[in-house]
Amino acid sequence: MPNRQSDLQARRRANRRDARRRLLDAAHGLLEQRPWAEISLDDITSAAEVARTAFYRHFEDRQHLLMAMLDDVGLELDHVADDWMAESDDPVAELRRSLENLTSIFVEHGRLIQAISDTARHDPEIGALYQALADRLAAATARRIKADIDAGRSQVTEADEVARALTWMNERYLLDRFGQPPFGDPTAATTALITVWVNTLYGPPPARR
Repeated sequence: MPNRQSDLQARRRANRRDARRRLLDAAHGLLEQRPWAEISLDDITSAAEVARTAFYRHFEDRQHLLMAMLDDVGLELDHVADDWMAESDDPVAELRRSLENLTSIFVEHGRLIQAISDTARHDPEIGALYQALADRLAAATARRIKADIDAGRSQVTEADEVARALTWMNERYLLDRFGQPPFGDPTAATTALITVWVNTLYGPPPARR
């Protein structure tokens, strides 16, 4: 059985993890109300009900907190198109589902991604992390396009450049619709993305008779 000391240490570790999660959740909630530039450290600690000293046990400053939030949303974005990236008998259907999932991520996290995008312009460290995320997404997309070209499913040329163009189109368009109010319609946004991606990669659907 655990002794009293080990039980106390376990509870302290759990409390620290809980405080970190509360800080991340508080920052995310505040971003639903106002831009990142208007959110102070005191705002975050007050919303999380965490002392400033506890904040500094987990994060160096507000930007370090934003980097942790970028890690979280970046993990979701890294895996949003897993089904399309894998070999599939119907890549168009998998691509449609992937774009639906992508739109859902921006509906949920668009204000956070907007804050990261804005901060990346003047913070070199966050800028490098954001660029690395975009590079990973573009590289994965390029690999999938090349596989479709090899299989005769796509007539795209310059797969790397097309992948980069589509990746950044997604980011700009979805931030325009969900980065700040007034928000767009998720169904319409998804339909627009599907139209661009499917027509670009696989050509228009056969004409109906």
